[in-house]
Amino acid sequence: MTATHPVTTPRLSHRLEAALAHVVFALVRPLPTAAVSTFGGWLGRTFGPLTGAHRTALRNLSRALPELDTASQARVLSEAWDNFGRTMMEYAVLAKLARDPGRIIVEGDDALALQTVQGGPAILFCAHLGNWEIIPPALARLAKPLTIVYRPPNNPLVDRMIGEIRAPYTAGMAPKGAAGARQMLKALASGEHLILVVDQKINTGLEIPFFGRGAFTGDAVARFAMRYNCPVFPVRTERLEDGRFKVTVEAPWTFPENGGEDEVRAALTRINQRLEEWIRARPGQWLWMHKRWPD
Repeated sequence: MTATHPVTTPRLSHRLEAALAHVVFALVRPLPTAAVSTFGGWLGRTFGPLTGAHRTALRNLSRALPELDTASQARVLSEAWDNFGRTMMEYAVLAKLARDPGRIIVEGDDALALQTVQGGPAILFCAHLGNWEIIPPALARLAKPLTIVYRPPNNPLVDRMIGEIRAPYTAGMAPKGAAGARQMLKALASGEHLILVVDQKINTGLEIPFFGRGAFTGDAVARFAMRYNCPVFPVRTERLEDGRFKVTVEAPWTFPENGGEDEVRAALTRINQRLEEWIRARPGQWLWMHKRWPD
């Protein structure tokens, strides 16, 4: 089961963007995965700083980690663009990465595997760190395939292409919104496992501190975990220097069953604090160019 983008007529710019992506992916797919990743990193480092998103990244970094000097900021953002470029280009070879067990290290998955055996639902959360797309194929071979909760790209043709790449490793894809929420509830009621990337800017939810500044934070993880009394697994991804990836499934959290607003806010605060710890440990692997906070 996969989610589909709302039916719209793609604009010319959508068609051109999707066509370019198809051509580039077709050209690089036969190459060794290391070469594809390296090429993506070069593209990111070379062209990323020329975009308006670089100004957003610098502003975010300056506010979140004010202790960094100018040289350190430049280094972190160069690494961030390198990681972003690699991640985007690695979509072309995600299937090859998933088939190579030596490229992906998974640690701490015992509790998640036990939850799979017992048949109960679970919620996982992660951030845009390293290559976050590695998580579903890495865990699918050890536990249940995940239902991915995601924000569809503005381009419906690109959304369709990414969905086709993800499909072999997922139980389904639930777009954020009312329809996606119903799909999430149905999956949890059936004992399935969900994964949410929880570090993106949204316009709803609760305003929760994130690097010392208020940021609207989605409450689905907390509310659904409390409703179904299911464990919540923090999952961290890292890009290693030797070209491998590390996925760490941390010990499960539990939240009060049917908790109220205070418990929801406390749960979201804990989640944002964990994200901060991950980002501080690997600042060059986070998506600083995303507009996480209101301007």
